[in-house]
Amino acid sequence: MTLQIEMSEETFGNILGKAFRNTAFVAGFVITLLILAMAVVSYGWTPYDVTKLVISDKTQAPSLAHWFGTDHFGRDILSMVMVGARNSIAVALVAVGIGMGVGVPLGAFAAARGGLVDEALMRLNDLVFAFPALLSAIMITAIFGPGAINAIIAIGIFNIPVFARVARAGALAIWPREFILAARAAGKSSTQITIEHVLPNIATLLL
Repeated sequence: MTLQIEMSEETFGNILGKAFRNTAFVAGFVITLLILAMAVVSYGWTPYDVTKLVISDKTQAPSLAHWFGTDHFGRDILSMVMVGARNSIAVALVAVGIGMGVGVPLGAFAAARGGLVDEALMRLNDLVFAFPALLSAIMITAIFGPGAINAIIAIGIFNIPVFARVARAGALAIWPREFILAARAAGKSSTQITIEHVLPNIATLLL
């Protein structure tokens, strides 16, 4: 009798399909696209010059002339949002990239190894969590000096344990499944199994 083992069928298309069936993901994706579009457009055009002060137009309510209103210096808030989106997008992408790039491998490694390695990595995560993000940013700024790059690094470091915990939790749910046992029986190493089977199956959690 032949034993049929269920294998992992997660592909990039399946992952995207699952993600876009999630209402929260779709809402976040649309909002992110709008912000990204505003940031890109702002390099060539904004409704008003953000450096120009028009005191006579200060603190105006939203209108056809100023969709988001004006601030106390008479600057168009929509134009400022468009320009400010550049830095916001850059900071978010780099900080999340740091958190995901370090946190996901740590979490997946902890789940694969288990035992003392898992315990040590999770306690290290708890140590990072013990410091609020703002305090971490202040500490890094105090050590390395002020600057946008240091702020991005601080935010990225705080994101590491977040992604590590999510990756570990997802990986722990995948490891006991039959297709993982089949991969082990086929002689694949823990690293190969993690890359080929575990990570694709937890990708939707990370998104």
